[in-house]
Amino acid sequence: MTDLRTSTMILEDATTAAGLPLHKVLEGDAYAAKNALPALVAKDSTGLLLKYLKVDANGALLVNTEVVSTCKKAKGELAAGSGTLALVTGASIILTADKSYEGVGFVVSCRRDALFQIIWSDDVTDNVLAEIVVGSGSYTAVGELHCLNFTAGATGVQALKLKAMNFEALSSLRGSIVVSEVA
Repeated sequence: MTDLRTSTMILEDATTAAGLPLHKVLEGDAYAAKNALPALVAKDSTGLLLKYLKVDANGALLVNTEVVSTCKKAKGELAAGSGTLALVTGASIILTADKSYEGVGFVVSCRRDALFQIIWSDDVTDNVLAEIVVGSGSYTAVGELHCLNFTAGATGVQALKLKAMNFEALSSLRGSIVVSEVA
């Protein structure tokens, strides 16, 4: 009869205090019920050991930090202007319920003093995300709200809108809005 060599116990079971050996696992093996060194491999969402981690020529771990997103945009004009806050015709983006959004950007312009509002419409509730004022000497404003992010509501119509109004005299109100939908 062949005598099997005993394993040197290098792990301890926290509940029983029994010694445990490390188990041999290969790329693609299930992680459940194994005493392995998971730091050497990545585990996928189903619990399988995915593959060995990759490093560059300097030994640094390669990490993909790109976020997949979809750019949504709208452009519009309220040619007659408005003395009260009104939707800039065409400058409205329908959002997907329960999706996250970031990177709200805008270009707005008017030849007279005007107020523009970027609004997230959550069903029947309007949330003013930003206000932009243009006027003499600065007819156009361009910007991005870098730290602004939000998640569209679960019910009702979800939209990002551009509203505007003239202060003293009516003049055409023009604007574009963009937003990134994060996957």
